[in-house]
Amino acid sequence: MPSLLDLRRTAAALVAVAMSAALIAFAFIISDSFRTQMQTGARLSVGDASVVVERAKGSQAPGSDLDDALLNQVSALDGVASVRGIHWDVIQLDLPEQLRHAAGVSVSAQDVPALSRFTTLSSGRLPSATGEVAISTELAEQQGLSVGDTIRLTADSTGKNTDAPRSAPTVVGIVSAGPDTDLAGIGAVYATTEQLQAMGARTSYYQLYVTATPGTDAQALTAKVEQTVHAVQPGASVQSRDDVVAQRSQSQQGGTMIATVLNILAPVCAAVAVIVIATTFSTLVARQTRTIGLMRCIGTTRRQVMLAVLRTGLVTGLAGSVLGTAAGTGIAAAVVSSGRFADLKADQLTISPVSLGLTVALGTLVTLIAVLRPARRATRISPLVALTGQVASTRQAGRARLWTAVAGVVVAIIGAALVALGVQASDIYITAGGSAVVGIGTILALPLLVTAIIGLIGRISGDRRFPVLHLATRNLARNSGRSAATAATLFVCVLVGSGLFVGLSSLSASFDAILGHSSPVDARVFGVTPQTDTAQLTKQVKAVDGVKDVTYVPSLDLTQTVDGQTKDINVDVIDVGAIAPVVRSTSGLEDLDDSTLVVGGIYQIPDGSTVTLTGAAGSVELTARVREGWGAVVSPAVAQRLNGDTPTNTTMWVRSTGNSMTSDTERSLNATVRGQTLMVQGSAAATEQMSSIITRMALIVCLVLGAALVIALSGLANTTDVSVLERIREIGVLRATGSSRREIRRLIVTEGTLLAAVGGGLGLVVGSLLGTAGTLAAAGEMEGMTVTIPWLALLGTLAVTLAVGLLASLRPAGRAASVAPVMALSEE
Repeated sequence: MPSLLDLRRTAAALVAVAMSAALIAFAFIISDSFRTQMQTGARLSVGDASVVVERAKGSQAPGSDLDDALLNQVSALDGVASVRGIHWDVIQLDLPEQLRHAAGVSVSAQDVPALSRFTTLSSGRLPSATGEVAISTELAEQQGLSVGDTIRLTADSTGKNTDAPRSAPTVVGIVSAGPDTDLAGIGAVYATTEQLQAMGARTSYYQLYVTATPGTDAQALTAKVEQTVHAVQPGASVQSRDDVVAQRSQSQQGGTMIATVLNILAPVCAAVAVIVIATTFSTLVARQTRTIGLMRCIGTTRRQVMLAVLRTGLVTGLAGSVLGTAAGTGIAAAVVSSGRFADLKADQLTISPVSLGLTVALGTLVTLIAVLRPARRATRISPLVALTGQVASTRQAGRARLWTAVAGVVVAIIGAALVALGVQASDIYITAGGSAVVGIGTILALPLLVTAIIGLIGRISGDRRFPVLHLATRNLARNSGRSAATAATLFVCVLVGSGLFVGLSSLSASFDAILGHSSPVDARVFGVTPQTDTAQLTKQVKAVDGVKDVTYVPSLDLTQTVDGQTKDINVDVIDVGAIAPVVRSTSGLEDLDDSTLVVGGIYQIPDGSTVTLTGAAGSVELTARVREGWGAVVSPAVAQRLNGDTPTNTTMWVRSTGNSMTSDTERSLNATVRGQTLMVQGSAAATEQMSSIITRMALIVCLVLGAALVIALSGLANTTDVSVLERIREIGVLRATGSSRREIRRLIVTEGTLLAAVGGGLGLVVGSLLGTAGTLAAAGEMEGMTVTIPWLALLGTLAVTLAVGLLASLRPAGRAASVAPVMALSEE
């Protein structure tokens, strides 16, 4: 049986499928490319090894190391081509006692790396003898070191082991480490085995990389290596290459956030496409009512009618999915190959046939799902109704829409209750789930809402004051189902867009406050001793461009006792009034008094527990209060009881101008204190990284929202065009009774724009409310988060939505205006 539907009229559905498939393909390729990026780094770190052996974590007992004897045993196994052992350990920069608590004092000690296109020499050469080391670019920048300088190192991690080895090798090279070399993500020192031993690093092997002979079964080899290693070192880890690559890939973040956002937003386009496809096919089925009825009269079965509609849907879905997948693949390839998208490189572009096939399958499946309801409606057309020219009871259809709308209102109310519960409990997941329920309920209730709003506009406009607007509202109200379905596409787009805009705007506007609560100090300068000329240091630091003010915070090395367990602890002595002009926030210090110890969760001291602190002058029992952002803190009075009048080391806290510390200011601060046995720890890198992520996410939201609006435009244009064809006789009557072409054009444009305004306006209101609710829920977990409504972005979104309605109406309006009155009156 031939297709019943006009393929030319399915253009809107074809565009909708193609656009959604393009975005899904783009999201898949970007996700796969990010995965390749992470796996490439992991594979490079493994090299050509088939099995990786790693010594037991934290093992220091004699005989627990991976030594040459074990390496030789593994080398002798059948199927082993070679075994490569690597040295790696963590040692300390040999800094003055006052810098022991500064960040970045731990470095990794590693073998001399093999240079490659990933690991390169920035300057100098690789070390080849005792007394020589190369250092990583990160360590060189942090410590201000260059080729020819001396770096002081020690194996003493506590500052109390006077017998620990100390060395002062010469820096002969600076290495830019790639993924085939970098193992720890901290500053690194590269040296020969003899120099590693001189520095106090462990010279037993940290890992063994076992390379198999060609044709050897990797799983069987892993089992043999595991048996051999565990016979000597039961605590050692033995993993296959694939397991190690997977594990190291998961530890990398890369651009997973961007990929996640794309994967979350892609279904938005799919949802809009479903609405457009369903509306398009419902309209086309309605226009083919008589044809379907006649075919039923001559023996066509309901099954054949359904298959005819589904066949058209299948062709449309398959063609649109293939076109969209090709377009999405091309765009993704161009974006990744440019090298300007989230640090992806051209050689990391990954186009998986499985992902492409899945995209085509998803697009086709979405189309078939969307066509099911129109297809079932087509099978219910009675031959008698078609032959008599009568249509199904509009009263019955209206009653069904009414009950659906009422059910939608109930669902939306339930969703609103969930949203309120989520906000009350500060649970973003409950709030998100409730928001989804509100969205679904509002879509179901759209026929009622759209009819009510359009009717209200019609009554306000009046048939004399704004006759064109009044007639447009009557035309839209006559087919409330189609009007609601068309408005739904714009509603979904604007709902998601406005909700995300409110969330992102609130996060961006609150970021400085959030950072102020989690990291209230812009920068810390460690290493200030009682002998430091603080007046001169203050003068130097305040002279740095971008520095607003400074203060000094004493620190004490104490002993803590909790539940009978004793360990060392370093605490800051804070006078809240003195630091207030320098810190971004004093939140978390509200409980600080002369009987309280404020600590962060990292100290693993239970909130409310009793802690005994012991210092040079005595002991004090305090109640612990767990508050983040400050480390360990006591009041000046408590410090006096613990330390008396003994001079202490201090840390300079620096407040920058503007909303946060910038990289330029932090670099200038480093340059100012360099050479004075001082170290700077700032927040500029974290601030700029987060700001970049927010900007990228906002751009992605705009792009996805734009794609969804293009899908909505195609659907709106098609339904408006069909509406014009169905009303040719009515338009002819208007033309015959004196309406000009301009007035007819204005009427159609007004209908499209009004529908866009109603759908977009509802989406704007509901989306903004849900975005606000999500922000309030997040505020419970992110102190400093406040709601910010981005009025300009929301008004811009509404303006774009109105422009979509206008553009979608232009072509149908031109067709309506060109209808000749005589031809129109001759239509049946």
